[in-house]
Amino acid sequence: MALSPQWLDQLRTRVTLSSVIMRTTKLQRAGREWKACCPFHDEKTPSFTVNDQKGFYHCFGCGAHGDVIRWMTDQRGLTFMDAVKELAVTAGMEMPAPDPREAQKAKRRAGLHDAMGAAQEFFVRELAGPRGSAARDYLGKRGFSQATMREFGFGYAPDERQALPTALGTLPPQLLVEGGLRIAIDGKDPYDRFRDRLMLPIHDVRGRVIAFGGRILTAKDGAPKYLNSPETPLFDKGRTLYNIHRASPAARKSDRIVVVEGYMDVIALANAGIAEGVAPLGTALTENHIEELWRHVSCPILCFDGDAAGQRAVRRAIERALPLLKPGHSLKIAWLPAGLDPDDLIKKKGVAAFEQVLGSAQSLLEALWTLEMQAAPLDTPEAKAGLKARLMTHIEAIEEPDVRSLYRRDLLDKFSAFAFPRREKAPFQPRKQWRRDEPEPLSPELAKRLANLSQGGQRQRLLADVVGQLARFPDLVESHREALAELGEIDPATFSLFDPVLERAETLEADGKKAIFHERWGSRSAEQSVSGLPREAHDAATAREDLAEAIELLVEGPALEKALAAATERFEHDPEGAFAEQQRLLKRKLAFDARLGQMATRRIARATPIRDSKAAAVPGDNGEHSGTETDFQ
Repeated sequence: MALSPQWLDQLRTRVTLSSVIMRTTKLQRAGREWKACCPFHDEKTPSFTVNDQKGFYHCFGCGAHGDVIRWMTDQRGLTFMDAVKELAVTAGMEMPAPDPREAQKAKRRAGLHDAMGAAQEFFVRELAGPRGSAARDYLGKRGFSQATMREFGFGYAPDERQALPTALGTLPPQLLVEGGLRIAIDGKDPYDRFRDRLMLPIHDVRGRVIAFGGRILTAKDGAPKYLNSPETPLFDKGRTLYNIHRASPAARKSDRIVVVEGYMDVIALANAGIAEGVAPLGTALTENHIEELWRHVSCPILCFDGDAAGQRAVRRAIERALPLLKPGHSLKIAWLPAGLDPDDLIKKKGVAAFEQVLGSAQSLLEALWTLEMQAAPLDTPEAKAGLKARLMTHIEAIEEPDVRSLYRRDLLDKFSAFAFPRREKAPFQPRKQWRRDEPEPLSPELAKRLANLSQGGQRQRLLADVVGQLARFPDLVESHREALAELGEIDPATFSLFDPVLERAETLEADGKKAIFHERWGSRSAEQSVSGLPREAHDAATAREDLAEAIELLVEGPALEKALAAATERFEHDPEGAFAEQQRLLKRKLAFDARLGQMATRRIARATPIRDSKAAAVPGDNGEHSGTETDFQ
């Protein structure tokens, strides 16, 4: 089916955006527009606006923006085609005629939906009948309420090989095989796949039955405890999340989705009043699952069992999520107590205990750090180096440059704090009076070198800023020692500029002087180091963040050049692989050059030029600073 841009524009014109949004969100008239509290994030003051004339909605709080089709996909959770079909009905428009092959596929899918719906009705009847007594007893022991059992559509598949065709004789036999309800083997009669099992329907995002899951009631040799439908034209395990059609509207109210390991866990949560639970079906969490979750909430919570298998599942999920990370979208990890699943925890300690587990969920970065710290003993330098190598592998998997940059900085900061803990120093014996609210003066020689650097290219100007800032505040060196060491390995010539800075930092450390920057929020002197901007607009934390980003850029540039050179050398032996690697690195190089340009431009626009070296302050001049003012902002 071909949807032309003209046809889609006509559809948008015929549908009033506000009338569609009003179905799920209360709007108030505000002049020519409508306003409301944003349905995409929690807020008390309305920042969400709808403009029917322009045909789009926009939230000034979270940035959500789109037209009526985007509303149906992002807020309602529909696929693009399903959204278009529903809007076409509202607009009274005929969908463009599909080609014969697409029409045949649609007819086939419609027949399969009919077959799955009929099978669900049969299983529900059987659960209520005489043959369903054992299944009803099991549900009673699990403590599921009647409302929960009705909502989730529990059923029972009798212990017979030909129960379905007998009950659904009006349906073509081939549909039952194609839908995964029966198994056909060459030379033998087909037979029912699900026998003597408690049955659960699996729905798509629109609430249509597309597959089934069955739990065994009587243990049998070789029979799996849980059995799901095979993949069919309706059912793709790697894309389907159990209960997503119920969790989606619940998530719009709570702004969270909780991912658990199995559908019984989902039902246990619903039975306890937590409606926004989902689960993968017979497979690990996939990239498609993660993208589907992000269509509903920006940061779903993974809550897997606290045993070794649960940790492996979390690790696989994190590894698959890292390349997909983008601004504003991530995962949280909630760790259950070892040996307990959500149902066990709720039964033993109540739903408040489970909510506490969710409330203490770790960020993806923190969970990654936790997993790698526990992956192997870290009692030797080699083991610690292995930890760093594993962290760098994870960091390099992140494709979005800004997210990758921030992960690199935070994880390396954690590694530095772990691998190079601060040692106890001798009691402080001051050599001279030192005022905490003033920066260290620059030597005339260093000031002259920085002045020359500032006349060079972008990287040289950035280097001058960083060296100048660390020279004036040498107590900052400790928090960047790991990155500076890496720079020394990659680019020894550049690193020689930091020699006087490192010497001054070691002198301060020997003297036991305290850091100007408080480890959490900084001090007034740090705020004063930001030149060219009102002091009220930039605090110490901002200065620290910018300094860390600048150092990272200094390290990343030579590393990229080195990697590009290595990829070029591989062309003779592995041209295909080398070309792919070179293209990936060139893409990263373009993003790096853009970041470097932005940082350098910001510095040129805001920094006070370095004064002549004769005007530089001389150490020991009562702490007065009249030299370079290339403070990093």
